[in-house]
Amino acid sequence: MSLLEISIFFAALAVPLSMMLAHDYRIALEQGVGIMHLPAFFNRYSTLLVLTSVYGGIYYVLLMLYTGGFLDNNQSVNIYDWDDFFVPTACISTLSILLFGYLLQADNAFYLDSLINDKHETSARRGLVLRTFRSVSIGQVAPGVLFPLSVCLWALHGAWLYNIYNIVMRASNQDLMPRLFFSGAVRMIAVLFISVLVYTVFQALFQPYRESDGDNAKALVVKKKGAASMLVAVALMTGFFPIQAVEITWQKIKSSQLMSELISPAATLSIGHVQGMNTFMRERLFEEGVVDIHQLAKLGNRRDLLHSRIENLVSEEQLDDWIDQADLMLHIQDIELLRLLRSTGLRTRSQLDLLTKPESGQQLDRFLKQLDGEKRIQVQQFIQAYSQIPH
Repeated sequence: MSLLEISIFFAALAVPLSMMLAHDYRIALEQGVGIMHLPAFFNRYSTLLVLTSVYGGIYYVLLMLYTGGFLDNNQSVNIYDWDDFFVPTACISTLSILLFGYLLQADNAFYLDSLINDKHETSARRGLVLRTFRSVSIGQVAPGVLFPLSVCLWALHGAWLYNIYNIVMRASNQDLMPRLFFSGAVRMIAVLFISVLVYTVFQALFQPYRESDGDNAKALVVKKKGAASMLVAVALMTGFFPIQAVEITWQKIKSSQLMSELISPAATLSIGHVQGMNTFMRERLFEEGVVDIHQLAKLGNRRDLLHSRIENLVSEEQLDDWIDQADLMLHIQDIELLRLLRSTGLRTRSQLDLLTKPESGQQLDRFLKQLDGEKRIQVQQFIQAYSQIPH
């Protein structure tokens, strides 16, 4: 690491540290004691510095391993060197320190208040370890709208872990590029907003939290432990799969009676219904600008360019199969119809084109005979409608 990178790293560390120092200084004045005499002074500050250093420093460690050839066993010729990764790595490292540092120092403030007022049942040392992954701080997403920061914290943990996994996997597949670090930074920002959305819907459905009664009206307490624990798991998975989390949450919103009256059904199926494409590859295609089945089906001349960028991950035959599936899915709005067609072995548009040729009448009859009752009528109506479309 260069002197500039080290300076950026420590400057980022200084932000949450300064925020906690300012808060502790105010509390020390109120208590009439020195700042170093506040409860658990050493443990609170050492925890903040160590954890934020780990959260931000891991990306520099991974970059060192990659440029040293340890992540890909020196199997590839790296077209990028350390200088190419400087800005993106500094970006994601600084962002990790700031986001995690803010949440940890906010929880430190809450924890210090508990220690001063003898509200914390555990010892200072043990309590710090426990609360590191169990944030109890409360924020506000709007005036009077409270939000448990633990949801953000766990969503960030999920995004942070996924970024590490993604960097290692892409490096081992000779597919690591500087922009991956930028996309990881964007993911960490996005999950903050997505976690608020997920919490809002989850709270409306299961009510894991309630506003506290008594003197402190601006606080949340756990109402249902099981639902609160499930929310933690959902928040973690949101960090791993933010796009899928938004899709599921949006489906929950659309399923409500009010929204179902206002929103019309989607015109096409999602790219998640393409067979043989896992979450990792959907994320990879998303980076290349392919976000739905229409873009996948209509790649055209971009097909060769796309494959050149992901050839270490997907064969030409597999990519062609995904494009062919997407081309068929453009004509289908009902997922049940898609499943019905696939159950008969019909899964791509090229197969459907062969089946609907004038000379394939006998083959089409045999195909329809394997279906019974309403299924045959449904498929027959679809094929007739498809045959009338100019190709």
